[in-house]
Amino acid sequence: MKKILIATNVVFLGTTLILAYILLFTGTELVKLPNDTRTTVKYAPDLRELVMSEMRDYLVIMAEIQQGIAENNPDKIYEAASRQGQASIDETPARLLKLSPLACKQMGFRGHHLFQAIADSAKTNYNPKTTIKQMADLTNNCVACHATYKVVVE
Repeated sequence: MKKILIATNVVFLGTTLILAYILLFTGTELVKLPNDTRTTVKYAPDLRELVMSEMRDYLVIMAEIQQGIAENNPDKIYEAASRQGQASIDETPARLLKLSPLACKQMGFRGHHLFQAIADSAKTNYNPKTTIKQMADLTNNCVACHATYKVVVE
């Protein structure tokens, strides 16, 4: 019985030492991240913060649109989608447009146009299936942009 207890303690101690070594001395070497092949877009800190803030606003508005669909409330959908529709394109700083790659600008404008299309269809001829399809198109545009670009501070 005593030999089993000693053997169990030795195995436990050995396992503990191995785990401690791995945790303390190998760092992140156990995690291999894939190479990031996205195109880097460099902005001044204020422009990067503007872009990041706009993307967060996209998510908030998309959640509001989804809530509007769930509530069958086209007015809620219209009000939310309008905030990132055509009017927000007109507020885009010229500096941002000048520094952004053409394809990046095109994806950004497409996102705003899709928001406007969601707002327009919610106001004129609301159909939840249409709005769900438009949301899928908008989400796919966001996914494509995030898969293609990463925004960093210059």
